[in-house]
Amino acid sequence: MARRGWFGLPFFDSQPEPSTTACVLSGGGARASFQIGALDYLYAKDPGFAPTIFVGASAGAILAAGLAQYPTRQEQIGFLKRVDELWCSMTGPEDMFTPRPWLSRLLAEAPAWLELVGQGAKPADAPSRSSWLPLRRRRPEPPGTGTPEDPVEEALTPDEELQSDFSLGLMAQLAGALGRLPKLGSDLMAVKAGMEQSRSLYRPGPVLAKLLHPDVFDPDRVSASGMQLRMAMVALETGELHFMREDGALVNREDREIDAGPHNLTRGVLASCAIPGVFRPVPVGAETYVDGGARENLPAEMAIGHLQAGRTYVVSSQTDGVPRKQSMAQADIFQVVMRATEILMDESGRDETAYALSAGAIVIAPDVEVHEAMTVHPGLIRIHRDHGWSRAAAVVQGIDAAEQQRLSRVTALRMRCLRREEAWLDDLTNRRALLELQSAKLELRDAMARCQKNLLPEGVDQCWARFEEHPRNPGVEPRWLEG
Repeated sequence: MARRGWFGLPFFDSQPEPSTTACVLSGGGARASFQIGALDYLYAKDPGFAPTIFVGASAGAILAAGLAQYPTRQEQIGFLKRVDELWCSMTGPEDMFTPRPWLSRLLAEAPAWLELVGQGAKPADAPSRSSWLPLRRRRPEPPGTGTPEDPVEEALTPDEELQSDFSLGLMAQLAGALGRLPKLGSDLMAVKAGMEQSRSLYRPGPVLAKLLHPDVFDPDRVSASGMQLRMAMVALETGELHFMREDGALVNREDREIDAGPHNLTRGVLASCAIPGVFRPVPVGAETYVDGGARENLPAEMAIGHLQAGRTYVVSSQTDGVPRKQSMAQADIFQVVMRATEILMDESGRDETAYALSAGAIVIAPDVEVHEAMTVHPGLIRIHRDHGWSRAAAVVQGIDAAEQQRLSRVTALRMRCLRREEAWLDDLTNRRALLELQSAKLELRDAMARCQKNLLPEGVDQCWARFEEHPRNPGVEPRWLEG
């Protein structure tokens, strides 16, 4: 790798010089399964992958800190296998995102509250998030096509005053619910108190507790290993991006020490994973920290530009672009804010990936959106892990676009098979569902046969003949093999 210039970009006319290898791991929540698969390939098949520098954000910080405990390749492989086992042991969202008691109560009691104020959904209606906003009342649509003739008038016209549609029927409904009012009032107060005290929707689930157990993660092993570690986190007070170092010190984004500490590395992992609103902010020293992804989800600049790594592997669990959604013309404020945040993070991720590529890093990222960051399904986790393995193989081996499309199709077909398995398992007497499952499985078999064997993880070429993983054992044989 050539000498580094401004912001870590190489002087391309310079001669290569001996250097260290870095591994940069992005945030991504449950999608870290992709990184586990990619790392599995790199450790097993790429002799050049011998990192001594680990940089991570959020879920990537968990992997980075764990791998940095060990100075040898075999020890790092052993840790990765243990993480793989723990990650694949998850069966539902609660394993990673355990709801706070106030949130569980809110979700359990919301139907009763809505019924009390006359906002219960009609039996035929599908539940929607907009039904949680009973006080929002839209201005009546003008007759005709439903689109305003003057968009400026539409934007500037004030909302109508909210009116209380009082009636004898409503009085009778409230009278019938009087006996439930004390309990509902108590629940509301408990929810309010819980929100104020916990400052988050969830607490880290049991899988993170296992990953941070002293038997699995010991900060003393990190400081003694000789590996360099940087975990990204953002200070709420200053808004600055900071990193916790292997010795527990805090450094700024230029890798200059700002707090010698030493601070507990386990606390540093928790701070780097503290997704705003999802998990509680974590105090470290004089400041309060949240997920490093709030500033830099893919902290490649730290490894390339400041730690001067000559060979850098960047493993991101973020796809390029956001999945298309149906029309959001009628979306509520929560949906609009979440969608805008998703788009903003995607744009930031594009910039971070572009920097890594321009600096000559080896970038491994998914090209199929398997699941979202807070989706925990055992089948999708394994599909995403295998996709990570194949993507790493594709990048390291430098395959052409046609071969890459064949690999991507295998991932997409496995997702389709999983959905069709679920449809058939819901009703084992549904002959049509079984035939659709059989068709998808045979299509998957043929698609895998067209792929190079060294681009697929061991045993995956037979996944068409068995069930994908489910939260519960299917308890039946794969009948699509009988056709």
